[in-house]
Amino acid sequence: MAKKGLEYVVFGKLKENGTYIEGKRLSPAAAFNGTPAKSNAKDYGDNVLQEVDNSVTGATLSVELNNDVDEIYTYLLGHDKAEGENGEISFKSTDEAPFVGVGAVGMSENKWVVKFYTKVKFSEPNDENQTKQENTTFTHVTLEGEAMVPEDSKEWKIRATFGTLKAAKDWLNKKVGITAEAA
Repeated sequence: MAKKGLEYVVFGKLKENGTYIEGKRLSPAAAFNGTPAKSNAKDYGDNVLQEVDNSVTGATLSVELNNDVDEIYTYLLGHDKAEGENGEISFKSTDEAPFVGVGAVGMSENKWVVKFYTKVKFSEPNDENQTKQENTTFTHVTLEGEAMVPEDSKEWKIRATFGTLKAAKDWLNKKVGITAEAA
């Protein structure tokens, strides 16, 4: 059966022990796409292919968020926000994006499927803006991240299947450290 739908994209800051804290849902999402990078090494002998290694070495993750909220730049990209009415965000070349875990819920075969990338570092999104015209055009913020294979666990992605949306969201909330009062 075809995949249908996407909802509830969440992020959690990765701690050194492999757990996550300060989990957040920053915005509704329009797209959540992961593309694995594979080693694609081939070994030839006696003029024929003897062995192939297609092990995953990482992935590129593209997350398209509907809303351009300040926390994208502070929480996910490591920029500082000034206190006060204007909430000015300073973008410095020395700012360091944290490692995060990121997951989303989709549906396949009438089950709720969670896909969770365990160690991702996002980079600055393109700053694309457009004037309002006769017909309204919605634009989104697309974040590109590099998913890495953690040295200790080697677990770069988790897929979990649930019978209800609530169970899928509860699993994600627990994984990234979203508490009941923050949800």
